[in-house]
Amino acid sequence: MRSLIPLQTVAFELGSGLGEFEVQAGQPARKTGVGAFELPDITLGRGTIELDPDVITITPADSGGAKGTVNLQQTSILEVTVWIAPADEVETVCESGEQYGPYEVTLDENYVPISIDPSTVTLTQNTLDLLNTGEFALCIQVVSPIDGTVTIDSLTFNLGL
Repeated sequence: MRSLIPLQTVAFELGSGLGEFEVQAGQPARKTGVGAFELPDITLGRGTIELDPDVITITPADSGGAKGTVNLQQTSILEVTVWIAPADEVETVCESGEQYGPYEVTLDENYVPISIDPSTVTLTQNTLDLLNTGEFALCIQVVSPIDGTVTIDSLTFNLGL
């Protein structure tokens, strides 16, 4: 039976260690680390992971006045993929973890994120069990349409009983 209690939003701050990527157009860039939530004495039974365009910044590389990699379309796509695994699998989380995404971030002509599809993905029971234990390993991969820096400030977990 589904709970009638609404999901609680928990922002998971990434900081520069997990959320800042030096990127080359079309090449995957990854960061891994261990995270944790301090949850009250409850057992999570459902949840989602969400990515918001407002937490993403793309800074094109300085190419000495010339444009970097040019995309002939008005908009372009940044791909973001997240993997979650047990904390002791931090070295292999990108290969062995539960995959969420890729999230396709639509960028305007100035590389400002305007939308994400899908913006929210349902967490598997495996991932919920990991979150219930406290610590988990996290891998984030971005594939940018241009050279530069991609910064993701946070991921949002929507969690419930």
